Amino acid sequence: MKGIYSWTLAVIITLAAVFLQRNTGPSHPGKQLMEVNETSFKASFPRSLVRPRNDASSAQLTLELSSIGNAQDRIIGAILYYKRYPGSEDYTAVVPSFSMEKDKLLVNCMVPVQPTAGKISYYLQLLGKDGATANSRVSILRFRDHVPPSVLMLHILLIFFAFLFSNFTGIYALSGNARINRFALVTILILFAGGFILGPLVQKYAFGVWWAGWPLGGDMTDNKTLVAILAWIIAYIMNKIPFSSTRFCRWRRFLYLAAALVTMVAYSIPHSTAGSQYDYQTGTIVTGQENAIEPSHKLQ
Repeated sequence: MKGIYSWTLAVIITLAAVFLQRNTGPSHPGKQLMEVNETSFKASFPRSLVRPRNDASSAQLTLELSSIGNAQDRIIGAILYYKRYPGSEDYTAVVPSFSMEKDKLLVNCMVPVQPTAGKISYYLQLLGKDGATANSRVSILRFRDHVPPSVLMLHILLIFFAFLFSNFTGIYALSGNARINRFALVTILILFAGGFILGPLVQKYAFGVWWAGWPLGGDMTDNKTLVAILAWIIAYIMNKIPFSSTRFCRWRRFLYLAAALVTMVAYSIPHSTAGSQYDYQTGTIVTGQENAIEPSHKLQ
């Protein structure tokens, strides 16, 4: 019965973490609220874009606008401003085209393709019928190469189950079950396969590098995976080595709870934090740098 309760709580925690990662990761567009002519628009700003595989010089960036009723009729146009990031050059303006998809207004803009891991900063300006304008906040868009869907999905599934088993093992450690070591071993094996085999493979496809964490770089996604698996390996070894102290042997299973908490903290860090970024000055990919958005007064 304790196992059922532990699995139930582990599933709840894991699903909550998945929701958090989905809404903070780069694959999920940033959300903003824009107001023009006393009308509010919910705007969706992509933060990741796949580079064309046909060596095209430009790619389509699509922003989504949604509102209540026919509020789209209150805007007469829009302008997208973009520039390379990081950089001090002026913004370039481009006039987008519009299309409809169900109840959403799609703003389609052609932007220049950047090198792998290259970024642009951009913002949207809406033009109202009465001459009013509204600027969005600046967003950062990173370009990546194509990743085979099968590789990406398998990576995501393994990381999901690694976190699920991590949560279960940590919670189950409180029950005092003597056979908990097998669940810890499963956690380590799945985490290794998802984070140290498929993870580097996904990164190689997307950004051309196998490993960008310590000691080669400062990619937080790689580093947090490294910290998590080290915590589990240490906890597993400490639970397998025979010790003469019966008191320590009785309490050492709580090291699995500590490892699960370390993993939970690691998973709370948004995906791709301080990840790969193209350096336009050196022509290389660097890591460990966070996006620093310039103040709004610098906008056009």
